[in-house]
Amino acid sequence: MEKDKKKKAIVMLSGGLDSSLALKMVTDQGIDVLALHFTSSFCRCDGANACGSTARKVSGFVGTELKIVRVGQDYLDLIRNPKHGYGKNMNPCIDCRIHKFKYARKMMNEIGASFIVTGEVLGQRPMSQHKRAMMIIEKESGLERLIVRPLSAKIMAPTIPEENGWIDREKLLAFHGRNRTPQIKLAEDLGINDYPCPAGGCLLTDSAFSRRLKDLIEYGTLDINNAELLKVGRHLRITPDFKFVIGRNEKENDILTVLAQEDDIVFEPKEDVSGPTGLGRGKWDEKMMNIAANAMARYIKSDTDEIEIEVGKKSDPKKTVILAKKMEDNEIKKMMLV
Repeated sequence: MEKDKKKKAIVMLSGGLDSSLALKMVTDQGIDVLALHFTSSFCRCDGANACGSTARKVSGFVGTELKIVRVGQDYLDLIRNPKHGYGKNMNPCIDCRIHKFKYARKMMNEIGASFIVTGEVLGQRPMSQHKRAMMIIEKESGLERLIVRPLSAKIMAPTIPEENGWIDREKLLAFHGRNRTPQIKLAEDLGINDYPCPAGGCLLTDSAFSRRLKDLIEYGTLDINNAELLKVGRHLRITPDFKFVIGRNEKENDILTVLAQEDDIVFEPKEDVSGPTGLGRGKWDEKMMNIAANAMARYIKSDTDEIEIEVGKKSDPKKTVILAKKMEDNEIKKMMLV
């Protein structure tokens, strides 16, 4: 194979600083690139920062094609029982990387790409960015020595793309550890100015979110809709078979209304009272309905002791009115997941 012949590559683009730098470094070498971005129910995405928005900005700035992939039920199955375990919370980082790299390998074959590029920095993340974890990920995804890490390449063994001259190793770097000052300086040099803070974009690393997720797994109700529901509201486990979510603001109320399924119970204050929307899911009876309504009443601003709340299935226009009494905080705390 010709030493100076350039190849096509897939760049794993999270939209964060490191992957943005890797994308720019590779395209600056004249390599034909497809940027691949994954989204899920566990992204820290909201409003102007909706899933994929940063990746779109970066790929647009660099001038590369972007493919956005939404992970599905197979990813949830992975989270239930990750082969390589969890990090500090519910983050199965090694299994997550393997899952995404397997998809990238499939895409690589489909578009005729020769290797994968990531923004990984050796030693930056304790679970997935050390040499042993990287080698496990490469092996189990079928990409041994085909993953180029431009930010840390010079302190790692040469990959096949580097050995074959598909990418110039001399133009790669030797960053390592958690100090991000070198990346910030490089971003300035490369003209990359609009990137998110380095705190990370995965809710699975969040302890409060993880507690909600564990509850879904424990009661066998982890699916796409329930995973999306975890991102909004106050979550109460009233019984093993009945869960209740209370919106915290108008935006969350709207989201709960959208996510409500046909058999869910929707709780709303009567028209003359402002307050949250509630969503009940699971097996319920009159007692459960009253408990949920009383809990929701705690978050309704009213000078009266009793508050009228309209309750009914989303699919049924007929509503029942419950006269709810504000529940004490200590009683709500017993049921609160976060």
